[in-house]
Amino acid sequence: MIPDTPRLPQPLLARNDPVGAARPEVKQGEISPADEQEPARRLLEARLVRLENYLGFRPLTEADAIAMLLNPRPAAEQTVAPVTAGEDGLEMEIGEFWLARIGIVALMVGLGFLVAYPFPALPAWVPSLIGFSAFGALLWIARRWENSFPELARLMFWGALFLCYFATLRLHFFAQTPLLASRGLAVLLLVMVQAAEYAVALRRGSQLTTGLVTLLGFVTAIVSDSIPAALGLTVVMAMLAVWLVRKHDWLWHYGLTVLLSFLLHLLLLLGNPLAGHPVHGVREPQFNLLLLALYAGAFSTAGFLPGAGERDLLIRVGRPLVLSGGVLLVGGLNVLLFYQAQPPWVELLMAAGFLIVAVTGWWHHASRYSTAIYACAGYVTLSVFLVRNYPVPAAFGWLAWEGLLVAATAVWFRSKIIVVANVFIFAGIYAAYLLLAPASGQVNLSFAVVALLTARLLNWQGERLDLHTELMRNFYLGAATVAVPYGLYHTVARGWVSTSWLLAAGIYFGVSIWLRNRKYRWMAMGTVFATVVYVFVFDLARLAPAYSIVSFLVLGVVLLVISLFYGRSRRQGDGIR
Repeated sequence: MIPDTPRLPQPLLARNDPVGAARPEVKQGEISPADEQEPARRLLEARLVRLENYLGFRPLTEADAIAMLLNPRPAAEQTVAPVTAGEDGLEMEIGEFWLARIGIVALMVGLGFLVAYPFPALPAWVPSLIGFSAFGALLWIARRWENSFPELARLMFWGALFLCYFATLRLHFFAQTPLLASRGLAVLLLVMVQAAEYAVALRRGSQLTTGLVTLLGFVTAIVSDSIPAALGLTVVMAMLAVWLVRKHDWLWHYGLTVLLSFLLHLLLLLGNPLAGHPVHGVREPQFNLLLLALYAGAFSTAGFLPGAGERDLLIRVGRPLVLSGGVLLVGGLNVLLFYQAQPPWVELLMAAGFLIVAVTGWWHHASRYSTAIYACAGYVTLSVFLVRNYPVPAAFGWLAWEGLLVAATAVWFRSKIIVVANVFIFAGIYAAYLLLAPASGQVNLSFAVVALLTARLLNWQGERLDLHTELMRNFYLGAATVAVPYGLYHTVARGWVSTSWLLAAGIYFGVSIWLRNRKYRWMAMGTVFATVVYVFVFDLARLAPAYSIVSFLVLGVVLLVISLFYGRSRRQGDGIR
């Protein structure tokens, strides 16, 4: 609190004398040096007392002065009483900052409407002149308040940038008879203004200011009303965003640019409704896929920068998810609009692009999350290509072989994510084939062979994935146990189905002995029991007597051989490995 009455200075100690020291003697008629300095010292003391009274400090006693002179505390130990955040603090916060922010926004909206007002009785250059004049005034105020009111100065500076851009925009837009008749020239001026404001924002080193200029850049892209011009500007802003991540680590600006880029691309393909057009698909692609590849490729390189593999998990997962989702969405809309009746070369190129980014990311810093996400996006797109390029049921066979490729790359990338995803995808594709497609022996055998090879691959290179469970490998072996008999049933003649199943069981037994793996013997016994059921239920009722006799004889011999094999192993006492 500020005291009610000012206190007067009390000379407690001589400023230049040691504590307790006597003053030197002065001869009669002479003026001592201390008397000469007395007026200046009193003036200084008076100024200090006035400052202390203003700040509300308590009076300093002689004991306090001696204690401070004899036992000074280091500056690091001197603490400042914290400002309590109560109702007064909240009131000051709202009154000083939030009202200013709302006021600046209201002022900018009012000035914007003023600049956009048609003024039919005035020349076309008057609104823009008003805008540029307001820009200069706000810039001058921002410079004057930079030290005294930094928060207001920053808001004024942002408003000045907006008004400069809006006044330039007014040269062609919002007028029946614009000052600049050419839209292209107006867009060129907007790009130049944006480039100058980018330079100013980068010189100030402000991520928020750069984000504001980026928003204005996307406004320029929208008002250009041209897909090549808008997406070309997007490519430039994408490269700038990646460069700023490398130089200043501006991740928020990067994320804003990514989201606005894909949103702008979708709006352009839908007819640019923000420019006043009805929502409809554009008629020509206008090289938008090439520009998509350029700016999406530029965004993806942010994952290859130094330290990208050490980012937070949210960034390492969110960046490839957003990029992959945006590319899939824009690419899918392109297919629906322009390439639905053509061969699926768009899907193939997209799949190749995703896989190239995944491989590059793995070689660069072995990022498991981004590599897995890009690879999954690539294989999803490749699956769409296979479905569109091949008729049913042949497409399911190609999808099965794609599963083997997915498993191989998962082992290469050391990605459990891809392996687990591939299990569910393989099961879903096989279930869809069984439910929706006509039966095909070749397709069934493709699923069976892929399942066996995938299980063998996981067993061979399982240590690269650090797998501690046999669940996924057992799934593929179980799938093969079902797919092989089902495939043979639709491939061979009815009279030889049971014989082919027994042959498959024999191959399983041989593989189990060769690999010393018990799982293949369980597959063999499962196939044998399925053969027993088939012979007694189907062969006995449907086949001619000659075929039935052959089936029972072969089945009996095989069962006896298997029994003798197990009995011999038991008598030897070492079992079967």
